[in-house]
Amino acid sequence: MLRTWIVIDRIRKDGLIFASDYSDCDHSMEGFRKVMFRAKEGPAFRAGAAYSLEYETEDILKPFVQQSRSGKTTCSYPHRFYHKITNVTLVATDPDPDLLLDL
Repeated sequence: MLRTWIVIDRIRKDGLIFASDYSDCDHSMEGFRKVMFRAKEGPAFRAGAAYSLEYETEDILKPFVQQSRSGKTTCSYPHRFYHKITNVTLVATDPDPDLLLDL
């Protein structure tokens, strides 16, 4: 089992959750990645809240590409799908972005 710290970005009605994984970040966006998973049981997730959780395996997906508002800069982040989510713990309901990079 791998322990990770995420912030929920969006929750679809079918239960698919999109999140940002900050567990490998070290005072910068190096190591940042986008993740997806399904949560069938456990606590009700809230968009914008930070959670600590464990997952069993992950699948590598196509990189997540994001453009700046001006369209001049493009960033690409690793993208993963987490399987078998367990031990979910709420860390903060309104996390500070700078604090997430220091977890």
